Amino acid sequence: MKRGSTVKRETKDQLVLERRMVTRQHILELDRTRCIGCQVCKLACPQGAIQLAPAVLEDGELKTAPLVNLEADRCNFCGECVVLCPFNALRLTVNGAPQVPVVEYGTFPTLVKEIAVTVEQCRPDCGLACQEVCPTQCIKATTEQGPDGETVRILDVRVERERCIYCVECAAACPRHAIAVTKPWQGRLLLDAARCPAGCHACADTCPTGALRMQDGQLMADERFCLYCGVCQEVCPATEGRGALGVQRQRILHAEVKSGAWSHALERLISIKAQREELEIQAQARRREAMRFLPGSRVMREE
Repeated sequence: MKRGSTVKRETKDQLVLERRMVTRQHILELDRTRCIGCQVCKLACPQGAIQLAPAVLEDGELKTAPLVNLEADRCNFCGECVVLCPFNALRLTVNGAPQVPVVEYGTFPTLVKEIAVTVEQCRPDCGLACQEVCPTQCIKATTEQGPDGETVRILDVRVERERCIYCVECAAACPRHAIAVTKPWQGRLLLDAARCPAGCHACADTCPTGALRMQDGQLMADERFCLYCGVCQEVCPATEGRGALGVQRQRILHAEVKSGAWSHALERLISIKAQREELEIQAQARRREAMRFLPGSRVMREE
């Protein structure tokens, strides 16, 4: 490998870009077993290094999901795609350790996403609903069994956060309201089922959660579980005019950051109205910070 150049390795389940420098080695990995071919990473990439091959449909059925490709000659290993991937399909390491340079240098925020389980509220008669419905199988309950093999107590509920996609399905299924989930993406899912081609269920085939599903031959939407990833738009053949499906990303919950890189990413990811609201929130925060140091301000008096 020539020093400073990027080498690309690809298998059915994985795509790897590697760049070796004098003191640094960058490796960006795409796990295709987790990737569903949504458009978030492609939209986020500031270098245009991510391309998306279209889905393959046959008689309204999804045969091949959209395929993400990483272009070695364009990627600069910034890590914006890693931060924003809704499915934890991208991983970046620097010298063998997980690291995201844009976060490390303070030019990009981490997303606000959380899942909390109050085990004290769990009861064995729930049928371990959270574990059963989890689409990524990232929830594992530890139980105490009775003499007949029945569950008599739930001892612990662990969440593998590297796999969790914060889809809220576990929280909705829990009969004891013992799980609280904060989704980082907010928006709207628009569905006009009357525009769906007859017999088509490609969007339901590819939806990673229960946001889109077929019921009695009809396409149904449950926006509680929508991640606003946009893969349904990618596979939907009814794209003429208004189309049958639409995803509007309105807000991304994130840690505080002041940077042009984040502002540019928002321009590509969310609506213009949402961008204005985000800028206004940042402006208000700057004004509050400035007010702290004005003579006679409450903060100054307290100090």
